[in-house]
Amino acid sequence: MTYSRRFNGLSRSGFRSQHGAVTLIVAIVLLALLTITVLTVSRLTTLELKTSANTNRAKEAFHVAQGGLDYGAMKYVEDPSAWTPNGNTTISIPASSATEASVSVTVSGGYATVTGVGESPDQTGSATIEEKYGIVPLIDTGELPPLMAGGNFPPSGSFTIVTNPNGGGDGVPVSAWVKNSTTQGVASWQTCNLDEYLNEGNNATRTKDSTYEWICEQCTCQQADNHLCEAESGVDPADNCSDVVADSCVPDSFENLFGVNVYTDSDACLTARGLSAPDTGVDPTAWTIYRTLGMQYGVECDDLDASTGDMFYSGGAYDGELPLIWIEGDCDIKGKTIGSPDAPFILVVHGDVTANGGTTFYGILFAFTDIYTGTDSDDFGISITGTAKFYGSILVNGDVDLPTGSFTLVYVKSLLENFANSGGKFDSLARFPGSWTDLK
Repeated sequence: MTYSRRFNGLSRSGFRSQHGAVTLIVAIVLLALLTITVLTVSRLTTLELKTSANTNRAKEAFHVAQGGLDYGAMKYVEDPSAWTPNGNTTISIPASSATEASVSVTVSGGYATVTGVGESPDQTGSATIEEKYGIVPLIDTGELPPLMAGGNFPPSGSFTIVTNPNGGGDGVPVSAWVKNSTTQGVASWQTCNLDEYLNEGNNATRTKDSTYEWICEQCTCQQADNHLCEAESGVDPADNCSDVVADSCVPDSFENLFGVNVYTDSDACLTARGLSAPDTGVDPTAWTIYRTLGMQYGVECDDLDASTGDMFYSGGAYDGELPLIWIEGDCDIKGKTIGSPDAPFILVVHGDVTANGGTTFYGILFAFTDIYTGTDSDDFGISITGTAKFYGSILVNGDVDLPTGSFTLVYVKSLLENFANSGGKFDSLARFPGSWTDLK
């Protein structure tokens, strides 16, 4: 019995020792695994922090470079003529407290390649990006005729139109560019060049404005010795007057002025103008952008007067805002002087426009119809009677009603060039699609 108790006691003690050893080994293994895990996580965390820091520095450098690119593009659009063609010019960008960009502009082939180089604040990250830019005018008055209509122009009365001498190309005068034109009723109207309007026949003795010679209250084409065209030449000016262009495929008046394609042309008309069919890039809502621009001033028809254009004009030049007033609803401008020789503007009326004797207008008058809206509302137009005088251009994307007009419409190149050549104030920057490149 004594032997048995000793054996059993030794056996239990040995088991306890072995169990403790196993526990110790397991603890050591777990501690080792935990240490390895901590070291691995620490290393991964450090790597992620470094990667994140590098990414942040790369982003900081990229945004600095992009800022330099935008600055270079802005300086280019401000004055494209300041850059030497086929040359590379480095410009300085105003430095902030932490970042600075290097910008170069290379002008070649009528466009600018702008390169921006930026560094992160700690100068460990850098980026170089490049993009090509061109200059596009917001409006183009060079090919505007005195009268442009997307509908019928029925000449009647005894009106005078002074032509755009280069409206159809160098030395090719255009007085009207319309869809169709047939004289109605008794008519004695004439068209002529500005020189004949001012200096020929009885016009030579008429009093001219001391500052703007093209303002002549009593001059008419009828008093000139030479006419481009007159009512007596035939009942249909489309057949007898080279300066009255009747074109069933006349371009859209809105696109011709603002350069935005809002109306789908037929395949036949595109082919007739040497363009590819079908019409692409049409955005029938693009005109609403101009409506928003023109309506922001809150000008109503009754507010129009000789000083309206002054809001765009200060210090001897336009202030950079597109001189556009947009009016929704009918507008009667009878007996008013609207705009001035010093501050002409573009007036768009989305409604019926009426003018008569006593009306004097300086700028571009656009009678805007509903052809882009796809609605069944009225197809608005313009009606002129009496001795109204317009200096600039009249556009309408519908019909023109001239029942008894003896008005005068004088195309004045220098007046319209105020819109196109105001030191680039009305130019827009166009990015070349696909030209943006991340060089580094």
